[in-house]
Amino acid sequence: MQQPPPTTSSGPSTVPQFVVIHDQLQQCWKHPAVHYVFEDEPFPSDVPKDSYVLVNLGEDGESIAAVHSLSHKFQVTNCKVSSTPQMNANAGTGGGKDSNTNLMLTIEGMSANQPAKNRSKQYKEEFDQSSSVFGLDDLVYDFKRRNELLKQTLLFSQNQELT
Repeated sequence: MQQPPPTTSSGPSTVPQFVVIHDQLQQCWKHPAVHYVFEDEPFPSDVPKDSYVLVNLGEDGESIAAVHSLSHKFQVTNCKVSSTPQMNANAGTGGGKDSNTNLMLTIEGMSANQPAKNRSKQYKEEFDQSSSVFGLDDLVYDFKRRNELLKQTLLFSQNQELT
C-alpha cells in the first residue's frame, strides 16, 4: 500500500490507511494493493484496468462519494469507512486526534462464480446432494443467500447512479 502524500489545504486531512475487500459469495477477505490517486494525478498505467475498484472519497476523507468496479469479475454491494478495530481499543486511552487517522475502507461485493466449464459438474454434485432433506435445505439456503446478494448489488448500483 502506498502512503498518501501530505494533503494540501484543498484536500482531505485524512484518508483510510487500511483497505479490505470482503467477497460475500466466496466468503473470503482480501487485502488489495492500493493506489491513492488525487484529482490532479493520472491513473497508474501498470495496473490492468479490469482490476480497478474506484472509490471516490468525500471532502472529509471519511465518507464515500461514489464507488465503481471496472472489473466484470467483481461487483460492489457496499462500501464504508470506519475506524480500525485495533486502533479503537487505544483511542480511549488518550488516542485523541491521532485516532481519526487510523481509518479502514471496507469494500463488500460479489466475485464471479466458477468458469462455465466447471459449472455442470458443480450443479450435478448439488443435484445429487439434494436427494437428502439436508442437501435440499442447503440448496434452498444458498439460493436465497445468492438472491439477497444480487438484490443488494442492484440496490447499491442504483443508489450510486442517483448520487
